[in-house]
Amino acid sequence: MGNFTFSRIRLEYKAITDFKQPYFLGSAIRGVLGRRLKKIVCIKINEECKNCEFNKTCPYTVVFETELYLNQPSKYVMIPEYEEKEVKKGNSIYVDITLLGNTLEYWQFIIEALRTTINLGKGRLIKHENNFYYHPFEEKYFPIKSFIPKFEAKDFFSLNIDNNHMILKLYPTSLRFKGKYVLAREFNKDFFVKALVSRISNVAKNYGNKNDKIFIDKTKFDIEKKEFKPFPMIRWSNRKKRKMKIPAFMGYLKLTGDLQEIYPYIKIAENINIGKATSLGLGRLKIVKME
Repeated sequence: MGNFTFSRIRLEYKAITDFKQPYFLGSAIRGVLGRRLKKIVCIKINEECKNCEFNKTCPYTVVFETELYLNQPSKYVMIPEYEEKEVKKGNSIYVDITLLGNTLEYWQFIIEALRTTINLGKGRLIKHENNFYYHPFEEKYFPIKSFIPKFEAKDFFSLNIDNNHMILKLYPTSLRFKGKYVLAREFNKDFFVKALVSRISNVAKNYGNKNDKIFIDKTKFDIEKKEFKPFPMIRWSNRKKRKMKIPAFMGYLKLTGDLQEIYPYIKIAENINIGKATSLGLGRLKIVKME
């Protein structure tokens, strides 16, 4: 079993214009975070990060460029709303961000970087209003004052479940195993378990401790029903100066059987996502019903 600490924060924004909310909200918020965070903390604005002697300790590179300079998975996970809807002036929009390991030490920098008015493009403007932290065991949000608590993955294994039916929603998710992307029609119980084990193992290895191999007994449950469709995500890359297409799919699955063993892993994954591009908001999953 592996263990790691994490904290999940929520930023609330108010719409200051009427607009149709973009579905891929995480990509836009991530772009703002990168630009603003670098502007706030960089002390060598005329030097490229790759040539800077502080690129292993700078808050910008430690938080935002973890994969590039520290050879580790992203230290934060974007959990945005995924809904195309008509937003009216004054409506609220929420974006959650999970901070892994010691990234919580930089929470003030992250909130300051996103404490601004954000242009989502085409006149879609939102203004920062409030900050909250999420308590995963109480499943509630609380206002951030001067302290954000940490939570440990190992504590999820004390959770119990009496239900033997569970419906999960996977928002746009991109899975890749052995150099090949998983297609919507291919997604099954094996890939689902692999995605959970791989993600939690990787985070524990890099931002906590992983003592033993994680094992989930697939014979204890089945996927009774599933409904998935391809949903490739298109995003603009500031680094590459072009549009990027990320293979992804989305949909629902219904698990039946003895769910006690897998339940804690699913609850952990609700906070850290699964698969590729989690820093953009891909791989979000949510329990929508239990019976």
